[in-house]
Amino acid sequence: MFHTVLLAIDGSENSRRAAATAAGLVHDLAGSSLAAVYVAATPAQSRIVRANFDVHAVLEEDARSIAAPILDLIEKAGVPYTLEVGMGDPAAEILATAGRVGADLIVIGSRGLGALTGVVLGSVSQKVAQAAACPVMIVK
Repeated sequence: MFHTVLLAIDGSENSRRAAATAAGLVHDLAGSSLAAVYVAATPAQSRIVRANFDVHAVLEEDARSIAAPILDLIEKAGVPYTLEVGMGDPAAEILATAGRVGADLIVIGSRGLGALTGVVLGSVSQKVAQAAACPVMIVK
């Protein structure tokens, strides 16, 4: 049913729970694959210069550093994965990555916003769920 599962990660506890769910799902579905996406804030110019202007390398370093426990959880589950990195608006980057990798399911952690804050600001998971071209699983 699901061939490519996209997991949005950010290093939070909600992201860890989403990763455990996604890894279990991919593990149980023969022939499915997992792509994890981490969306970073814009790195400092000094780091970009030190990396010879290889922004992707800096973003991947940040992703592997911040989300290390989550990536370890996926590896311990025996699930091979690819790591995608992006920069900018998290919802837009998650959706763009889903399209690029051909995701037929997006798994994302719930942010747990309060009722008023959620109405005013919305959350990344809500924005992704509303705009995605495929099913979205929001893990609490």
